Amino acid sequence: MRYLGACLLCVLLTSMCAAGADTDDLAPQRAEFKLAWELAQKGDAQGLTPHLDHLKDYPLRAYLDYAYLDATLDSAPDAAVEQFLEANQDLPVDDALREDWLLALTRRQEWSKVLAYYRDETDPALRCAAVSAHLLKGDEPDRDTWTTAARHLWLMPAITLAGDVPNISNAMGDTASGTGVCKPLFDYLHEHRLINADMLRRRAELALEAHDYATARALLPQLSPGDRDWVQDWLDMSADPTVWLTQVQVPDEAPYQEMLLAGIKGVARNEPLRAQHLWTTLSQQYHFSSDDSRAMRTLLVLQHAWHLMPDARQQLKRLHDATDAQVPEWRTRLALRDQDWRGVLQALPGLGQDATTSEWRYWKARALEATGHRGEADALYLSLVRTPDYYGFLASDRLHEGYRIVQQVSRPAEEVIDQLSGRPGFIRARELMYAGLYAEADAEWNAATHGLSTPARCQSALLAERWGWHARVIPMLAGGGCWQDLALTYPLAFEQTLVPKSAQLKLDLSWIYGLIRAESVFRPNVISHAGAIGLMQLMPATGRDMATRLGLTLDDKDDLLDPPTNLILGSAYLRDMLHQFDGSEPLATAAYNAGAAKVSDWLPQTGSLPADVWIDSIPYTETRNYVHRVMGHTVMFDWRLNGKPERLSTRIGQVDAASDASQVLAGADLGTRP
Repeated sequence: MRYLGACLLCVLLTSMCAAGADTDDLAPQRAEFKLAWELAQKGDAQGLTPHLDHLKDYPLRAYLDYAYLDATLDSAPDAAVEQFLEANQDLPVDDALREDWLLALTRRQEWSKVLAYYRDETDPALRCAAVSAHLLKGDEPDRDTWTTAARHLWLMPAITLAGDVPNISNAMGDTASGTGVCKPLFDYLHEHRLINADMLRRRAELALEAHDYATARALLPQLSPGDRDWVQDWLDMSADPTVWLTQVQVPDEAPYQEMLLAGIKGVARNEPLRAQHLWTTLSQQYHFSSDDSRAMRTLLVLQHAWHLMPDARQQLKRLHDATDAQVPEWRTRLALRDQDWRGVLQALPGLGQDATTSEWRYWKARALEATGHRGEADALYLSLVRTPDYYGFLASDRLHEGYRIVQQVSRPAEEVIDQLSGRPGFIRARELMYAGLYAEADAEWNAATHGLSTPARCQSALLAERWGWHARVIPMLAGGGCWQDLALTYPLAFEQTLVPKSAQLKLDLSWIYGLIRAESVFRPNVISHAGAIGLMQLMPATGRDMATRLGLTLDDKDDLLDPPTNLILGSAYLRDMLHQFDGSEPLATAAYNAGAAKVSDWLPQTGSLPADVWIDSIPYTETRNYVHRVMGHTVMFDWRLNGKPERLSTRIGQVDAASDASQVLAGADLGTRP
């Protein structure tokens, strides 16, 4: 395999040569770079070589060296990697390659090189590499210190220990290949009998609490007979806690009590009444501590509130010893859902400092207005209307006032923008963004803007806007010190896709924009912790279903990172949610986030509710705040598109009781995210 990086490492000079070039002049090289990048990532030296001469002066030339070396770390000469790391310390990918190389060196057990390239890291895998190097290199003078560090890592729940124990082959690695970076370290601990019974018990307990049942199961053979019994019982219980807890007979001891509490909590998430019955029975059979008993009683009552059960308010009233801040919050939310305005006013003081937030000031004003205290209500409304957001718009509607949306036009400083645009870091960020390598582009942008003065940061936002990189504009302006240029913070992006698609689907374009702004802040590459992808944050299963229905083909979930594909599928899914909920934007918005089945569960049983009341009694905090953001952003985009936005209170309307048709449709819901 031919080494490609040694002769072409002067990225700084080549970037400076290209800095003054018009970006259109780079278009041919940009297109060729995309092809070369794919080949470099595959480690295809033969395919990559013909492109290198054409790209020798392209600003991203060093990125090809990085991608090739990263793909061939196990076979590339050490000197090649070392030379790249030495020559490209100004590139963010230098750190990425160094970290991957550390893991490769650990697999090869080249401990002196691991220590030479290790920095103070927080990543568990890299910490394993460093501790392994100290403990296993043979001449470590402070072995006790590093043994302690190794035992601490062994107890970290973030490190999965699934695999054959004691040879813990999956520690931070692949079970099949046995290449886990922590494996040599943990094997050392086992071989030297440095993992005692207390550590085994604690590690199993941590794994069970984290629902890492594979690790707990792998540890079973090493546990003492007593510990093995309760861990096995916990594993059996986790398979079906409802049935298992109904017929449980275990010792009245602390480990088993923890298991029982975990099981009841698991049942309570979906079946609060059954969990309440189980707790009533088990609390009479087992001697739980007073703290555990209080926490469980509180949790079960809150589950009644989160499931909007009819008796929840009475149960919350009878809960006198709770310390959970969600108890007074849900006393207030349920009074709100019942439109018991006097009850809202009585409950609000229990919120403490939280009662001063815009949310609860708005609801205090609503309650005062409903109970005949119009003057006090108007004073609170007036304190809210100054801010153009969800509650500010609703407060303006209560006062029948226009929205206070103030546009401050940005002030370009062309000499500063020109100076920034010529810097190598900004050039690389721009080219990476144009190439669709958004993660790498973000890293370059963050490095390029680090340490800039506030005025220069503001001008960098204008530079990004000229490139069409809205994902960088918004956070730069939101960082403070810039103008409130609403044309930049609420950009009319991706118009070629969204304008015809919204017309075809008969969707309000401002609403689609509001949802994109809340979901991804216009970042095409964002992937959530739950696995939602792209601009409109589609789950892969939802994307595949919508693609099938539209006659499109998704070859891979990464296809959802393509902006037009994501926007077409996301808009179609949003249209389905809107139809399912009879044209209600707040209900469709909530369903887009939490799934239609959940939203149907949250609808009033009879009659109707004002939509602002319904929204603020949504049990999921994430979904509740999400609807606030989407609907607030929708008003702003309506203002941008039409000049005078529709009243938010008119847009959200009211929420009616579930119809039989919507309940049937909800049963077939695919959902977007858990």
